[in-house]
Amino acid sequence: MQWRYEKVYGAFEGKTDLDLRARLDILWGEFQEIFPITFELIVALRSDKELLALYKRSSKTRIEEIVTGYDDFFPELSGMKVPGVLIAVMAAFYRGAYIEMVSREPGYIDEMKQVFQDMLMKYLGLDDPPPGPAA
Repeated sequence: MQWRYEKVYGAFEGKTDLDLRARLDILWGEFQEIFPITFELIVALRSDKELLALYKRSSKTRIEEIVTGYDDFFPELSGMKVPGVLIAVMAAFYRGAYIEMVSREPGYIDEMKQVFQDMLMKYLGLDDPPPGPAA
């Protein structure tokens, strides 16, 4: 968990002034690198009771630290009543999108990400149209 946090934190260093979509793209890039390792851990936690107990003991405080770190990366969430839940939703989407990459074309994954970003922007009241070619 420490490694994941440091990796994501390093990716955002000096980039918090980017717009939300650009920061979400950074997060997506990090998830593509981190999630395969995280997935192995998730599978191991299902069958290794000792590892699960260790994870539960150490994860409570680490998860709070990670959520606090995400507040720095996504200040749009800091005033919300449920920033931790929204961060969990973002992470769940990226984990799912990564799994979808196994059987889907890259263009489809890009479309999924665009729809997710559009929904998030609308939810946050920042629903500006995505950049693209003029009609």
